[in-house]
Amino acid sequence: MTSTSSTASSPATHVKHSVNAKAARVLASSIYRQLQDEGCEARDIISVSSQLIDLVTTELQKIDLSEA
Repeated sequence: MTSTSSTASSPATHVKHSVNAKAARVLASSIYRQLQDEGCEARDIISVSSQLIDLVTTELQKIDLSEA
């Protein structure tokens, strides 16, 4: 059976899919629990969160620079 999708992407129309808010909450909760289970304290979890934000910020800056 062949199916076609209106969301099929070609190089010219490539669209990145985003995670919806509920999925983001579930993922964040899972990561948080795992860090706690590994013995991380609040300051450690804040540090990891900060590093994630730094990575995203760096990636966004690369995108902005390539579009300029």
